[in-house]
Amino acid sequence: MKSLPSGIYGITTRGRGLDHFSSAEILLESGITIIQYREKGVSTREMISQARRLREICNSYNAIFIVNDRVDVAYASDADGVHVGQDDFPPELVKGIIGDAIVGVSASSITEGTEGEMHGASYIGAGSVFQSNTKPEERVIGIDGFAGIVKAVHIPVYAIGGIKLEHIALIKGLGARGAAVISGIFDSSDPLSSARAFVNKWKTTDF
Repeated sequence: MKSLPSGIYGITTRGRGLDHFSSAEILLESGITIIQYREKGVSTREMISQARRLREICNSYNAIFIVNDRVDVAYASDADGVHVGQDDFPPELVKGIIGDAIVGVSASSITEGTEGEMHGASYIGAGSVFQSNTKPEERVIGIDGFAGIVKAVHIPVYAIGGIKLEHIALIKGLGARGAAVISGIFDSSDPLSSARAFVNKWKTTDF
């Protein structure tokens, strides 16, 4: 299994005048080294096609490629791993299918985080830390909820949900491995500059 990088965790988008490939290029060009492909609106065949192309793009930047939810698509595209939610494949079954892969698990409570670790998760995506424009229906756990998950587990934790540039120092200070950002980058009129600002903020914040 590849080691998980510290810093910004990029998630591709389809919209805002972009597709998964152009958004991945923006994220990778900014210096982000872990990318997640999230897609629910196309056929499995099309998802595999897109994921294979994204795998090639990530390879060209020596970046880690993660598929959201779909273990079958991750397997077919030779992804580095899968990120699953609480209602998706259990992490121990994911590893049974795709072997020594990275398995991320979403958690919105200490119980979900510790159970994810116990069942074989490689990392936890904890949140929503703040109200998210991308997933407004998600429960907000706040900084205290996020900090509790970080303290309770012994694997890397990435903050998810409503992360803005001004939150990066606080999140890093709490011991996060990184932060997943979508709208904070792609709602900008200049996504590449915004992505670079997130990457630089993480790198230059010391504790």
